[in-house]
Amino acid sequence: MSFLFAGLALGAYLLYLAVRRPHSWHDLGFRRDNLIAGLLPVGVCTVVGAGLVAFGVVQGRAVWQPAVLVLLALYPFWALAQQFAFQGLFHGGVKVLVQSPYLQVLLTAAAFASVHVGNATLFALTFVAGIMWSLLYRRWPNLWLLAGSHTILAALAYPLVLGMRHSPGSNRGPPVLDTVKAIGSVLRVVGC
Repeated sequence: MSFLFAGLALGAYLLYLAVRRPHSWHDLGFRRDNLIAGLLPVGVCTVVGAGLVAFGVVQGRAVWQPAVLVLLALYPFWALAQQFAFQGLFHGGVKVLVQSPYLQVLLTAAAFASVHVGNATLFALTFVAGIMWSLLYRRWPNLWLLAGSHTILAALAYPLVLGMRHSPGSNRGPPVLDTVKAIGSVLRVVGC
């Protein structure tokens, strides 16, 4: 239910932005001029973060699950919405209110992680990812690149790190499949 509320609040703010235009889309991070410059650093950070695969394998989790394809297909939109909310809006606002760049990064990462507070592992991972994305956003403010990184890391983190241990006789998928099913139910209810 909190995701639905967050989505509605973000949608209302997007409508406000479209009508009132207090910020330019470029200033918020919807830009193309720094795509090439930011591609390598964001890509390197994403590959380093993809060490989650190795962690999942060491923990005995299945390396590949169908949920990864579902997440890769659906997650880009949600990742862009989250990066817009936490980097474009929250981080941008914190930069006005707080002088210390280090504190700005930590506050943004803490806000991002707090949305994931129900799971200690996910909270820790999103705090570290929040620091990484905040630092990248400060240098290369590009929401498209961050959303791409976010999508890849989420597709790996959910099934591999948070999923169930692989056991040959088990037919129960990782918890992310329950989330995907819940999203599908909500979309059916609202007529999508």
